[in-house]
Amino acid sequence: MNRFFLSENQIHGTRVKFPHPIAHQIMHVLRLKEGDQVIVLDNQGNQYQVTLSIDIEHMAVSGEIMQKEAVSSEPSTKISLCFGLSNREKVEFILQKGTEVGISAFYPLISSRTLVQSSTLSEKRIARWERIIREAAEQSERGRLPVLNPIMDLQTCSDQVVPTHDVSLVAWEDMKPQTNAVHQILSEIDGQSIALFIGPEGGFSENEIHKLKNTGAKVISLGTRILRMETAAIIFPAIVLHELGEM
Repeated sequence: MNRFFLSENQIHGTRVKFPHPIAHQIMHVLRLKEGDQVIVLDNQGNQYQVTLSIDIEHMAVSGEIMQKEAVSSEPSTKISLCFGLSNREKVEFILQKGTEVGISAFYPLISSRTLVQSSTLSEKRIARWERIIREAAEQSERGRLPVLNPIMDLQTCSDQVVPTHDVSLVAWEDMKPQTNAVHQILSEIDGQSIALFIGPEGGFSENEIHKLKNTGAKVISLGTRILRMETAAIIFPAIVLHELGEM
């Protein structure tokens, strides 16, 4: 069944009204018809089974809510992914696959070795990133859309993220691998929010690792093999959620 995230003001009592872009998708891309059913999500953890009403003359689509229930697929632990800004393809891959894995918030960051050093983004690029997140969330049956935060430098990101999470973990290729390191750290905390830091293609510098440690982050290894940045950005949260029994 097709799934669509709608804003709160598009759900009224037992009726929903689809905005024009989604109405166009329903009628002309998916070719759904009067009486077909879809799932509407309110981004608050609820989903609604909706029967469609299609007004072809006015190019409008609305629907009647038949059933409401809580979405059961959302991880109870909030995972924030802080990752080094890279080229378009890699960033889009991280946003898409990270959403599917279960990340709750993305923090693209600039460090000394990131391929991209500018925090300026066009409205078109932001809209594309948000669309990728939305489509991945709908496809993977998420109940909430991950938050896409503005690009910031590493120091600002760590100062903002580390104090607001129960634990922060930094993956670093120069850290000596330790058996069950992630398991041990997670077993020692009783929290509901975890921040994960992934460096750029060249990794974090020793000075940056030192600063991250000073903010309270814990540095770990992801194993004996060197992973590409975009691979680590997906494997790291997957390992954490698996350890927590939420994959």
